[in-house]
Amino acid sequence: MGFLNVLTPAALITSVLVLLALLQIIVLVNLVRRLFSSYRLPQSLPWVGVGSHNGAIARAQAHLTSFFKLQDLLDEGYEKYSKIDKPYVLPYFINGPQVILPRSQIRWLIEQSDSVLSQEHVNRQFLEADHTFLHANLVKDPVHPEIIKHELTKQIGSFTDDIVDEVNSCLEDYWGAESGNWQEVKVYDTMLDLIARLSTRVFIGQPLCNDPDFLKTCRIFNRNVALSAAALSTLPKFMKPVFAPLVTCYDYFQYQKCSRYIMPTIKERLARAQASAEKLPLFDDKPAPNDYIQWAISHALSKPVPNPAELDPRVIACRFSVLCFAAIQSSVITLTNCLFDIAASPHCSSVLAALRDEVLRETEGGASWSKSALARMTHVDSCLRESLRLNGFIERGVMKMVIAPEGVVLPDGSHVPAGTKVGVSGYSVHHDSEIYGDAMSFDAFRFVGAGKGGKPLAFVTTSESFMGFSYGSHACPGRFFAANQLKIALAHIALNYEIEPVVKRPINRWFFGHIAPPLHEMLRVKRRKS
Repeated sequence: MGFLNVLTPAALITSVLVLLALLQIIVLVNLVRRLFSSYRLPQSLPWVGVGSHNGAIARAQAHLTSFFKLQDLLDEGYEKYSKIDKPYVLPYFINGPQVILPRSQIRWLIEQSDSVLSQEHVNRQFLEADHTFLHANLVKDPVHPEIIKHELTKQIGSFTDDIVDEVNSCLEDYWGAESGNWQEVKVYDTMLDLIARLSTRVFIGQPLCNDPDFLKTCRIFNRNVALSAAALSTLPKFMKPVFAPLVTCYDYFQYQKCSRYIMPTIKERLARAQASAEKLPLFDDKPAPNDYIQWAISHALSKPVPNPAELDPRVIACRFSVLCFAAIQSSVITLTNCLFDIAASPHCSSVLAALRDEVLRETEGGASWSKSALARMTHVDSCLRESLRLNGFIERGVMKMVIAPEGVVLPDGSHVPAGTKVGVSGYSVHHDSEIYGDAMSFDAFRFVGAGKGGKPLAFVTTSESFMGFSYGSHACPGRFFAANQLKIALAHIALNYEIEPVVKRPINRWFFGHIAPPLHEMLRVKRRKS
C-alpha cells in the first residue's frame, strides 16, 4: 500500500499546510539574506541608496528602496557616478545587485568574450528559463535566435501583405469600421489582441491566427511565464528544481492547450518533410508553407547530422510558445506607449496629420506596402523610436553576467566575482538631456534628421546612446520583424483613425526592472471617412 493511501485526509491536509509553511519560511529567510548581502562585491564600488554608510543595514534599506523606487536609484547613480565616468552598484532586491558602468565604458562591455561576460545568462535568469521554458533543449540549444536571424528577418518583405491585411481586419474588429462616432477603447487590451494576431499570422498562418480560443491561450501563457519567473526568483537556487514544477504547473497546462491547436500542423509538416526526404509521393503538390513551423523543421534538417530532438513535435511546439512570448509582449508595450505618447502630446493632431500625409505619399496610387515604402516612412519610424526612448519596457540597456570562474576586472581596476551582473542602464542614457535635448518630453519627429548628413535614424538602429533593443552583437535579433509590424500598425492607425488628445498621460508602472505601460486606461478614437 502506498504511503499516500496510509494518510488520512486530515493528515494529508496537515502535511500540505506544513510544506507550504516551510516554503514560506524558506522564501522569507532567503529574501532577508539577500537584503543584507554584499554579494562579495569590492568595497571600492559605491552603492547608491546607502547614504554616507555602506554597512549591512544601509544595503538592506537600499535593496528595499529598489523594490519601490528603482527609478530614483538609477537617477542618483547616473548623476553621482556615471556622469563622472565611474561605475556604481545598483541594489536590485530580487535578482541581486548590478554593477552599472558609465556609458563611456560600453565599448569595453560589448567587446568582452561570451565566455567571460554573457548576455544569454542574464536573459535566462531574468525569465528563469531553466524552469519556465518547458523543455531542456530550449535552454541547452537555443536555436530559435538563429531561425529569427536567418529566416524571419530575411523573409520580412514577403509577409507585408499578410500583416497589412491582418492590421486592417483587427482595427475594424477592435476600433470600429464605421466612421463618425467616437468610442472608448482599452488601448493595451486591443493592442495585445492586434499584435497576437499579427505575430501568429506569420508564425503559423491562417486560420489559427483568427481563432479566439487559441489566441486567448497564447495570451494567458505569455502573461504567466513572467509571473512564474518572478515567483521562482524569490527562491534560493537549490530549491528551484524542487518547487518549479508546482509554480509552473499552470503554465504547462496552458502550453498543453496551445499545443492541441498547433500539434496537428507540426505533425503534418514533419510527415511531409519525411516523405520529401525519402522521395515518397506527397499528399498534394502545394508548395511548402512559409512560417516558423516550416523554418524550424527546415533548419533542423539542414544540419549535416540532424538533431532528433529538434524534430520532436513537442520541442517545436515549445519553441513556438517561447517565440510568441518574445514577439508579442514587447511589441504590445511599445505600441501602447506610443499611442499614449501621441495622445498626450500638445501636438497630437499635427503629429497624426504628418504621419497620415507620409503614409499617403509613400503609398500613392495604390502602391503596395513594400519594404522600400516602409523604409521611406521616416516620420512613422521616428515616432516609434522616440516613444521607445522615452518610455521603454525595461530599464537595462546592455546587461551581462560574469561567467568566468575567476571573475573579471572592470576598466577601473575593480575585480568582481562570477555571478555578478555588469551593464549599462539604457533608461539613464535615454533620459540624459546632454544627449537628447529636452529629454523628458516626447518629440515625435526627433530622429527624422538626426543621422549623419541629416539622414533619419532608423527605429532598429542601436548605438551607445540608443539601447531600446540592447546594443552590440547580442542586440535583439527580432527587432527588424517587430519594427515592420509596428510601423504598419501605427501607419494604419494614423491613416484611418482620429485619436482624441488627453490632458495628461497616464503613468507607467515600474516593477523591478520592468516598466509596464498603462494597462487599463482608455483612449477615445474615431474612424476617419475614407
